[in-house]
Amino acid sequence: MKDILNRLEEYSKDGYVPMHMPGGKRNTDFSSTSELDITEIDGFDNIHNAEGIIKDASERAASIYGADRTLFLVNGSTAGILASICGTVRKHSKIIVARNCHVSVYNAVLLAEAEPIYAMPDVDQATGIYKGLTCEKIRKCVEDNPDVAAVVITSPTYEGVVSQTRQISEYLHEKGIVLIVDEAHGAHFKFSKEFPDSAVDCGADLVINSIHKTLPALTQTALLHISGNYVDIDRVERYWNIYQTTSPSYILMASIDRCMSILESDGQNLFKDYVKRLKNLRNEIGKLENIKLLDSDDISKIILICQDGKYLYDRLLKEYKVQLEMASFRYVIAMTSIADKEEYYYRFLTALQMIDKTWKCNTEEEDNIYFENNIGSSYSVAESCSPDMVFIPAKALELQDENGYEDFAVNCDEVCGKISLSSVLIYPPGMPVVNIGERVTEEVIAVIRKANNAGLEVTGLKEGKIRCLR
Repeated sequence: MKDILNRLEEYSKDGYVPMHMPGGKRNTDFSSTSELDITEIDGFDNIHNAEGIIKDASERAASIYGADRTLFLVNGSTAGILASICGTVRKHSKIIVARNCHVSVYNAVLLAEAEPIYAMPDVDQATGIYKGLTCEKIRKCVEDNPDVAAVVITSPTYEGVVSQTRQISEYLHEKGIVLIVDEAHGAHFKFSKEFPDSAVDCGADLVINSIHKTLPALTQTALLHISGNYVDIDRVERYWNIYQTTSPSYILMASIDRCMSILESDGQNLFKDYVKRLKNLRNEIGKLENIKLLDSDDISKIILICQDGKYLYDRLLKEYKVQLEMASFRYVIAMTSIADKEEYYYRFLTALQMIDKTWKCNTEEEDNIYFENNIGSSYSVAESCSPDMVFIPAKALELQDENGYEDFAVNCDEVCGKISLSSVLIYPPGMPVVNIGERVTEEVIAVIRKANNAGLEVTGLKEGKIRCLR
């Protein structure tokens, strides 16, 4: 069976005169991908009314993942999260949200004008990394809010930690409640028993996969899986249409379909070889002295605990040209996939071994303010979120007149206790340190200052200030 990329390649060679969008006109003098770049022309279907090759491609993806229906996402997982939440939660209704979710989840809640009820995951005190959400935590939230419409969790987290998705799903379905799982970092789970069970297999109703994160596909490519009888599919698809561009990239759709072709035809062999090499790599990293490998539910994530994450990140990049995924205060993350070459692992391991032998990091005393209890993550904000948590209804967030808000410097004592009108986050992974509608606490300010001092990317500030209600 030919996939979308095959069709694009054939079409580009057939000599058609491109009197249509896009402006690149398949002219490789301007871009190497122009020859494959088309719009919704005859024979190539329409993602918003799929009846041909896109429909076939979507059905194949659903079959591979075991979903009832799968929708292509060319605006990334963000579009799937927005569609899932807005298509499930009615205005002013309640939704339980894991507090370690990606910022797109909170944006979706605002767009839906829903009321979030935070579920706070426990924190590993040794590393500061959030643990998975337990069914008991969700049960308590539901018992306190029996009128809740849906629950959204992130599993796996950026660090590869999974929640009790199967147990949570079974419990929620007893109550008729929809479970949405942001499984952006778990698109590969389905293809090897060495990884956790996929959220689709665990019974989640709506599951979002960023296939570009852990599978060989172009950036922005993702999938939205729909299963079961608890979802209003028409309503979710309506919002999916809203949040998808009306001019979707055929190159991106072709990348999704080609990825599915690879998995369907050779996925078993590719993952068998990948897991073998990955385990060997983890075994060798485990022998290091100053850099410690953290066990994670998802072994594809290489979590390295160290005295100073930014120091390790910068040394790998500047001295060995090894670009990691991200750095936090006390750890770094390296991501792997079936597309890795053996050379990558050799250079990565060799660099780690050299740095481990010559470790000379000296973290200044003043930088350890937030880590007196050995909490090392910039995202461990549980204490600052609860119980002093305030959510402002969506309409209150529309107060944009000059008397409604003020920008406060993060080094200003006056900002503590104010209600934030910004989502301030350390990127990646994009999980807010303080969210819109939450009180700015001393702990929040300490984390932001620490991140700035460490050279981590902090977004949501305006010239170093947080926008808050007066």
